Amino acid sequence: MENVMDGKAFCPAAAFEILTGLTRTLQIVNQASWRETFQALWISALHLVQRAKDPVAGPISYIESRLSMLLSMVPLSIHPLLKEEIHATINAGTGSSSRKQGLVACLQSLTHFVSLLDPPQPVVRAANDAATKAAIAVMEFKKENTNMMVPQNYSTKAVGNLLHLVVESCMARDLIDTSAYFWPGYVIPFRVPEDSDMTPIEECPWSNFMQGAPLTGSLQSVLMAIPAPSVIELKKLNHLALHGSEEERSAAPKILCGASLKNGWNIQEHVVHIAVKLLSPQISLASPVIGDANHYLIHVHMLASLLSCLSCHTVIHILALYGMIPEVVAALMPLCEAFGSFPPPSTNQSNAGEEVSAYSVFSFAFLFLLRLCKLHGPDKEPHPYICGAPARPDLKLDFLLLMRDSRIRNKCTTSMKNYLNNVVDLFQDLRYRSVYVDMFPKLRAWYLENQAYLAPGILGSCHPNSMHKVSNKILIFVCRNMNKGKWPMPGSGSSCSTITSTGSSTSSTSIGSASGSSWGIYEDEYHNPPLYPAWELLEAVPCVLEAILTACARGQISSCDLTTGLRDLVEFFPASIAAIIRYFKAEITRGEWESVPLNGIDWPSPEDSLNSYGLEVKEVLESVGVHIESWSPDDALPKLPLPLAAFLSLTITFKLDKNSEYTRAVTGQAIANYATISPWPVVSAIGALWARKAPRWHDYLVFLGVRSCFTNDRDAITQLLQSCFKSFLGPSSGERNYMASTRGVVGILGESVCNSRAMSPGFLFLRTCHVFHAPYYFSEVILKLVVELACKLADECSHRGSTYLKFGQPSFATAISAVRQVAMLGTSLLCMAGRSPLVRILFEDTLPIFLLSKREERSKPMTSICNILEGYALSYLLFFSTAMMWGVRTESTLDKSGSSEMSPHVITSHLDFITRVLDGNLELRCDPAMWKAHVSSFVGLIIRFSPAWVIGTKLDVLKQLSSSLRSWQEYNLALFLLELGGTSAIEVALESLL
Repeated sequence: MENVMDGKAFCPAAAFEILTGLTRTLQIVNQASWRETFQALWISALHLVQRAKDPVAGPISYIESRLSMLLSMVPLSIHPLLKEEIHATINAGTGSSSRKQGLVACLQSLTHFVSLLDPPQPVVRAANDAATKAAIAVMEFKKENTNMMVPQNYSTKAVGNLLHLVVESCMARDLIDTSAYFWPGYVIPFRVPEDSDMTPIEECPWSNFMQGAPLTGSLQSVLMAIPAPSVIELKKLNHLALHGSEEERSAAPKILCGASLKNGWNIQEHVVHIAVKLLSPQISLASPVIGDANHYLIHVHMLASLLSCLSCHTVIHILALYGMIPEVVAALMPLCEAFGSFPPPSTNQSNAGEEVSAYSVFSFAFLFLLRLCKLHGPDKEPHPYICGAPARPDLKLDFLLLMRDSRIRNKCTTSMKNYLNNVVDLFQDLRYRSVYVDMFPKLRAWYLENQAYLAPGILGSCHPNSMHKVSNKILIFVCRNMNKGKWPMPGSGSSCSTITSTGSSTSSTSIGSASGSSWGIYEDEYHNPPLYPAWELLEAVPCVLEAILTACARGQISSCDLTTGLRDLVEFFPASIAAIIRYFKAEITRGEWESVPLNGIDWPSPEDSLNSYGLEVKEVLESVGVHIESWSPDDALPKLPLPLAAFLSLTITFKLDKNSEYTRAVTGQAIANYATISPWPVVSAIGALWARKAPRWHDYLVFLGVRSCFTNDRDAITQLLQSCFKSFLGPSSGERNYMASTRGVVGILGESVCNSRAMSPGFLFLRTCHVFHAPYYFSEVILKLVVELACKLADECSHRGSTYLKFGQPSFATAISAVRQVAMLGTSLLCMAGRSPLVRILFEDTLPIFLLSKREERSKPMTSICNILEGYALSYLLFFSTAMMWGVRTESTLDKSGSSEMSPHVITSHLDFITRVLDGNLELRCDPAMWKAHVSSFVGLIIRFSPAWVIGTKLDVLKQLSSSLRSWQEYNLALFLLELGGTSAIEVALESLL
């Protein structure tokens, strides 16, 4: 659950689709009943919410998205499983419904987990309303069927909890019916004292809206705070957003993306799809502007309002949970291309008092696109293969577009394809068309330049002379407030440099004499902002940055003037922060700028909190079992490269209000990435300065310092992984407080996250695994830890008297179960950190090297049971990793689909590796008992849980495996393996029987 919530926050697949596959896989692998499986799913989701009740205070809130996991994602993931069983029972002619019965039974059993049902403060009212709804339904039923007389002072108000919200969410998806209201103990109405005043029931504001009440300020505020009761209201909002008045077009998206999107869990999937669909408004055939992109101007107020709502942290998380990131990215691209090419008109103010311009809409769309595609962070480059989120292929723009186009092709009908073939305009009906970067020349130029890490960038279509003019205009605007608002006279020697026609700068010519003009011309000109199309401004910003940064380095302008100029530029044109980040990123990577001291005079100083910040970071690391070298900075003040010092100084001048969130989010993520990849004391300087800027984010900023130590420190990664295993398994039986220790999922993840100093190893791992830059090493550590713990369990088993392999002994069975749990934990950590690429590394590199290399000698000889348990550990780790990534394939699943999909490539490659070893082509350096246990167990797991993986395997491989299994007296495994090989293996199977 944590993996889906955090590790896959930006993956193209929807969270409920992932949960459906994982639920089916775990039910098969664990051989659990559906009641046990559903109960584990719900408890995991409840734990997820409880851990977010008191989160580490920071710029990102997880409570809404985690409630979406509980109340929307889980019911949606269960729906296909119940539907699948219904079809199976209809085809079989039976009436059994074990899955639905298991769901009802597990929901009833949740009343035993009282601590998990305590609702977070934001949903207390919703939980009480759900309980009251059930109480009213029960009362109405009794009145109609039993003629029960209700006392006058009887109230149907009830106190609810998360179970009531869960039940309502399941009813909304037709998983259960209203009979749940009559479960024992579900509704406990209470009597109200006679002298108390009954609060009248307030009329639902949504009823007023549906009856035609105007969307005034008061009604708009109420509708934004209360989720819509059904899809009907959403459809009306969608109509008003496209065809309403100017005020309604601006208000409808805000209402849609308010509580209906964040807290409307029963209809959330509908809200998400409507909101994303509004990003690509359909063109009316009667519109006179068909043929160019100007039709976006018709919806400019709607788009500005919608983009400002969608680009907040919480909504982005929810969009990602529903797998809508590819669709959003494809919809943003034409918006960026269109509004970035419009000549900026004067700011238009709507009747609602909101200012909307091409700059604002472009900035919303462009920065939103950068956040979704992860193009704004200073990730460490070049690096061929990064283990974790920043380098995952699904975070790249091209891959997201391919994913989106694949979905379009699957959904698009033949008639729609014929219609689209007759549409000439590029921007029409992009909801049903394939979208490529090459379709948008301006965006493509910026994207290629960003990928190449060039600075300054002049790859756009702007002519050099034109860019020279734009750059000088921006430079004059940026420098207008320097030296107390007065321009230096020509030749004063203290002015910014001018931009030459080649995009470089020169310090010999002042602003006042840039073109040989007199001071009076520029005195009039600098009052006017540079009004050019957004793409031209973005193209020219790097040249301006180079000029003012060079001037600052040469002492021609002060650091304060530099920061003020940058802030003015961002306030005028928010999208310029993307060019600023990209330019500073390239310049820091180039490393040719001198470092400047953070002395509190020229640049802000973190001296007063530097030492305490470092000590807090060290304290948190030690609390999770990670001990590193002292990070206490030297007595000297920290120094930062000039571009980084300028960028850091700029970020701490930004406001922390809601209106600037979309700009601050891109900037904050970039500075957080700088803190992650930078050495100490750069990390402490960034954290200490920002802790002073936002004291309420103190714990979050300490966490950034903690995360930075795992970027390249392999020893720290190893210690964290060891802590994860130890907290999951608990102390051994011989250690103190053995019985009182916390184990399992609660042991590794903790009950809650109160502050940064109370982090659990698992929580820290989830928040840091995406910065691990050593995938091969990480895979190797996981494998070795699993094997070492298996050997440790074998030693404990041997001490109890089971020196040899004797089936039926409780100690050995317990050890096997523990080895399975260790392998499952290793699988979870592996998949969370690197997903399928890391699983392939495990199969194709880590495991072969481990088996073919000489093992380190132990202080005491290894017993046979130790070797056997190590073999089991390897087989469990490989099988579970494959099952988690690609799911299991049983024979029934294969027959039902009519497909002959073969096993994942990693299974085929490992079976080939086993065959080469059995043929004598490879010489193993491991113990033969370990090898035999691994092969037998691995083949047995495939046959038992995923027999369809064998289909398509080469006949020679099956023959060799079968022969070896028979020689090890594993006759049943050998026969079953050949039976699964298809008709080509029948003859070999008959020969084996003879």
